[in-house]
Amino acid sequence: MALVALACAGCGGEDAKPQGKEALRTACEGVLDPGTIDEARKSEDFDSLHVAGGPRSHAAAVKSLTEKGHSAYVCLLDDQKSSESEAGALSIKFSPDQGRLFPEDETRSYSSFKAYKLTNGMQAITESGGADVYFPCDLSDRLRPLYVTGSIQSELDLSTQARFRTLFQSSRKMVTLLKCKNDIKFPDPATMNSLPLQKD
Repeated sequence: MALVALACAGCGGEDAKPQGKEALRTACEGVLDPGTIDEARKSEDFDSLHVAGGPRSHAAAVKSLTEKGHSAYVCLLDDQKSSESEAGALSIKFSPDQGRLFPEDETRSYSSFKAYKLTNGMQAITESGGADVYFPCDLSDRLRPLYVTGSIQSELDLSTQARFRTLFQSSRKMVTLLKCKNDIKFPDPATMNSLPLQKD
């Protein structure tokens, strides 16, 4: 009996992935803060959340953007329902040179999305389950800026502020790794005001 107990002491231990809160603490290279994790607890499949298989990192995404000109995921979380979905339960992706999120002279938000004008030519939008940020990055080896769009998509019960906090934290990592020469400061989402809603 003792031998059986010893033999099974590590059963599933090495292959089992952290799930729920334990997974989110270190997921996506630590971009989810405690407040966001607490909000995610309200989600039905919170306890089954885990980091999806496959190599993903901010450093790999930087290489994809600058050397290949391709979009790249830096983060992908699955739960028991989303493993067959490309975007998973939560994903963060960065894309190069996709253009502005909305026209420079835009003055309104709309029922489908809220628009935010940030400093230094940056923009942000939020819509159902997602948020995007657009920022120019001046690189030493390029004559023109690299225009980066970061996107978060989530099936979790996260507030707009939590989505922006997570996306901005991830974007800060990208700015550091890209070695942007221009001053890029992402705001505190609690202080952000969207453009006024268009009236019907």
